Amino acid sequence: MPVTKFASSIYMLLLCMTLLLTGCFKKQSGDEETAPGAATPSQKDKPAASASPAETTAPEKVDVNVYLEISNGMKGFMPQATAGKEATTFQDKVLNLLSEVQDGRYVSDKGFYLAKEDQQSRPVLDSVSYNTMKSYVVSGIKDDVRGTPLPALLQTALQNSIDQGAVCVIISDFIHGPSDQGQFISLDADMRSSLREAEHQGLAIAILANTSEFFGTYHPAVKKPEVRRTLNGEEIPFYIWVIGPQQEVQVVTNRVLRNLPPQQAYFGFEYESIPYSALLKEKEFSPSGIVYCSSSNADPCTSVNLQPEEDQPVEFTVGLDLSNLPMAMQQVDYLKRNLKIGSKGSRASLVSVTAADESIKATPDLARYTHFVRVQVPQLTANAGTISVQLPHVYPTWIDNWATDNDNNPVANPKKTYQLDKIVDGVQALYRDQSDFVFEATIQFNKAD
Repeated sequence: MPVTKFASSIYMLLLCMTLLLTGCFKKQSGDEETAPGAATPSQKDKPAASASPAETTAPEKVDVNVYLEISNGMKGFMPQATAGKEATTFQDKVLNLLSEVQDGRYVSDKGFYLAKEDQQSRPVLDSVSYNTMKSYVVSGIKDDVRGTPLPALLQTALQNSIDQGAVCVIISDFIHGPSDQGQFISLDADMRSSLREAEHQGLAIAILANTSEFFGTYHPAVKKPEVRRTLNGEEIPFYIWVIGPQQEVQVVTNRVLRNLPPQQAYFGFEYESIPYSALLKEKEFSPSGIVYCSSSNADPCTSVNLQPEEDQPVEFTVGLDLSNLPMAMQQVDYLKRNLKIGSKGSRASLVSVTAADESIKATPDLARYTHFVRVQVPQLTANAGTISVQLPHVYPTWIDNWATDNDNNPVANPKKTYQLDKIVDGVQALYRDQSDFVFEATIQFNKAD
């Protein structure tokens, strides 16, 4: 073969390979630009998908839809503003929420909806401006509007938010007033059915409960002996439900709502892993007894060698970063009540729980942790095993305290919501396949030689 012809063949071969490789590179670059979790122009139109909660961090901004029920039963929370008359707690809380959604730095796209019922008893969501919704809260509800049955309201609002890829925020007294009386019996099952998309989409639910002064006509679920009553400032519960992907719900609760009431409940919150480490070298948490990290260079240290002595049990501290948990679960009192120590191959117990103070936050090696759990191991029952710091899912006691089977007289039986326990039972059923724990931080151990 002549040299020129050979060179020409080689040139053509190299050119084809270059084009092929260039094409592959461009395709790969395109995939990187639309990597999982990155927003695309069409993503807004898709249902909200659940990411693995263990590996995600809270986004800087979220999209939010706010739904305000404007039935006759809600009028007493929103009396018309007049000079010299203070706003109700409901008005204060909801106005702050609306303002944060409209103007705050943590919300991107927002939608405001008035939730009511049409003449055929079907739920209707009227899309309105921020100013219109604010006007309802300040000036009251003028129209004669029947309350939407609770499951229908939830299902319609949730589906609307899923379709828009937004966190769903529902404000209501959550008094169930069905046209079919049989729905009183099936309330828990109806609630689960109405929220089934939350289960299918892997969404989390936060329930926040407040009470507010109520002025005007109160419409109880139980209509005997009185169909309605006139109240003059008595405390009536109202609720804010936040539904969406776990991390986005936390942006709303922690950054948008912020000043949360003591009554909080969280469902669908689960962390496959959290940052943690056995702290064996820090003088602030000096261990006692024979215990050292299995690897001298391990950071974090999640495997230890230890050997309790008969007269000296081993004690060491586990640092935890709980900053991604709901604020209620970060409270030291809550953790003291609910944290458990699980152990295999040893007898271990919890000694103390503390939160990082200012000196700890200023210490580089410790600043990554928000809480510290002291563990005692007096005895080993095997040469190897595990010691786990566990936070179980806890059913809040306030729910039963706020529930009643007869809400007809809120003066004699204050701060109660009809069948609140059954409402929450329906929510809890969505997460029946969930792990027993919100999180579990496990330290492996071997018996020291």
